[in-house]
Amino acid sequence: MAFEHIVQVNDLTRPELPALTRFQIWEGLVLRARRPDKFLVGVDDYEILEQQPAYLKRCLQLPGLQVIDEVRFFPETRVEYRTQPTETVAAATLVMDIEEPEPESIFVRFRYHSASIENAGDTMAYDQFLHQAYVATDIETIQIIRELAGTGVF
Repeated sequence: MAFEHIVQVNDLTRPELPALTRFQIWEGLVLRARRPDKFLVGVDDYEILEQQPAYLKRCLQLPGLQVIDEVRFFPETRVEYRTQPTETVAAATLVMDIEEPEPESIFVRFRYHSASIENAGDTMAYDQFLHQAYVATDIETIQIIRELAGTGVF
């Protein structure tokens, strides 16, 4: 399955919405990787297994599921997630790119790709459900970043 969508962060036609800086968005996306419990529904627990300035390896505990992934950081431009495949979890990637087509007009592009698990049956309805869940989670991510920026966290 491959899927991508864009979330508009700054709408220059709506001056009543405080604009976020690229740095604030970047810090929020990094925080999502370092503190998944603050951004992702269902994360029961997590552990940072390895950490370097541009790399993170984590283990996430979800209901009935353990996910191990690696996260790479490309300062103020991109965050890449790579999920390690297991018998119950397909290999997957998520790439978040900060895009600024014109000054202060900022978007985040979310690109998902996952391998299929053998004998998954009719995956079309499941894929559609995942698409909707991804979009909702990513919109909420930007809302959380906006709220945190408003409190001065970054």
